[in-house]
Amino acid sequence: MAALLLLNAIYFVLRASSPVIRDDAWYFLDVFLRKAINGSLGVGDFFVKRAGADHAQPLFKMLLLFEWRYFDLDFAVGAVVGVLAAAACGLVFYRIIVVERCNDRGDAYRCLAWAAICAVLLSLNADAGTWTWPLVALENVTSLIILLFVVVVWHAHQKQRYVALALVTLVLDISSDDSALIAIIAAVAALLLMWLRDPEQRRRSTWKLLVVMIVCTVLVRIGYAYAPIVGGTPPVPLSSHLGLLLERFWDKGWWMWAVLPLTLPVFYRSPLESFHAETWLAMQIAMGLVLLLAHLWFWRMAFRGRYNRPAFVAVCLMLLSYGWVAGIILGRVPVSGNDYLNQPRYVLLYGGHLIALLLMWAGSLGATPQSSTGWHAIGTWTPAVGCLVLLVAQIPTSIYAWHMRPYLWAYYVQMAHQIDDLAKDPAHAAACVPELPVCNWSMGKRRELTRLLSQNRLNVFSSKVQQRHVYLPRLLPVPAAPLTSAANGQVVGPAKPD
Repeated sequence: MAALLLLNAIYFVLRASSPVIRDDAWYFLDVFLRKAINGSLGVGDFFVKRAGADHAQPLFKMLLLFEWRYFDLDFAVGAVVGVLAAAACGLVFYRIIVVERCNDRGDAYRCLAWAAICAVLLSLNADAGTWTWPLVALENVTSLIILLFVVVVWHAHQKQRYVALALVTLVLDISSDDSALIAIIAAVAALLLMWLRDPEQRRRSTWKLLVVMIVCTVLVRIGYAYAPIVGGTPPVPLSSHLGLLLERFWDKGWWMWAVLPLTLPVFYRSPLESFHAETWLAMQIAMGLVLLLAHLWFWRMAFRGRYNRPAFVAVCLMLLSYGWVAGIILGRVPVSGNDYLNQPRYVLLYGGHLIALLLMWAGSLGATPQSSTGWHAIGTWTPAVGCLVLLVAQIPTSIYAWHMRPYLWAYYVQMAHQIDDLAKDPAHAAACVPELPVCNWSMGKRRELTRLLSQNRLNVFSSKVQQRHVYLPRLLPVPAAPLTSAANGQVVGPAKPD
């Protein structure tokens, strides 16, 4: 099953992920890649970000360099890296819950839990939004680093070894910016909870782990304080921000903030077209209530103690998921509204709570067979049914995503033609698709960036990219505009490339 999910995701990425520069990639082209092309790139440029709620994303910029040097800035390469990172996460989870199994009746359930985790990681849910937008797919790289960090924290707790912990904490802090900060807080909270609730895991050396993580994080955050800020908008004053947030809360936020992050990773849209919109909304709320009960069970298990590696990783990932959702609500909802929670790209972050639930269930399966009646049977069969629902859900979501492919190709073609129009005539910025924010920038910036692509034969202007994605139009580089004499309009020579 996991192999089929992986093949499905990889093949979809190869056939339907966007190779066209879009959204935040235009910002990276302006503040980062342009300097690399011109030979003026510095270390600080890897950490540049916009003012306000933005992320430095140095790993993504490193991949951008790789795409530029070896693939003519084909952004679909990023989606391939993302799906491979998701597969690597699946292998780590396999190591956590399947390899070290107990050879008891719970083994089948552990394998089922792992298959369901792979379904969450490799799903084409949310209109395949994780895979059609390469920068979103790359979030799986961050997830992989966080997962490895959590596993190393557990190992350091068991073996009292701190060098590897310091190294992986530094890698996490440097590479993942504010996501790293949330992950560190989650790991510290999970360690403290485990220390308080499970006497068997209570060690005097726990404070050393906390010191290592906190010191490494403080050092890196001091460095990030000097990261260059280019572009963006100044943050809204806190009083206004909180006022907007309160308004959003009373405008359906009181239920959308909980229900959507819980349910969208299962079904982003109704699996059956015959469902009326109100019927589907009622089903979403019902599914949200069931998952809320699952969260209550999760924290009951967490506070009962009896920690093992799957349980510890589960608590860390659940707290991380809460942190990500809180960041979206606090940072995006006040300005963009409650419907912003429906963004397909956020389903990747929302899915963390499902993985945490499945891990806790797998970790709670005892080595000794127990009665198959009563509450224990309910606690075993209910998660098993949930796993089957997640697996079966991949059928309609995959079918829907694959049916979208011709429309995605047509959309990418439209984007390519609009970029070509901007390169030919920077003033031609009307009716641009939303994925081309460059259309809203100054005419000089539009001219500079589109001709940077054109004259360097990158992205949609590259013949190699066009050959890899046969549906793309065969665009030709826009010739440099000639210089003319101010006196009589006589052509005096070609202009230098921008």
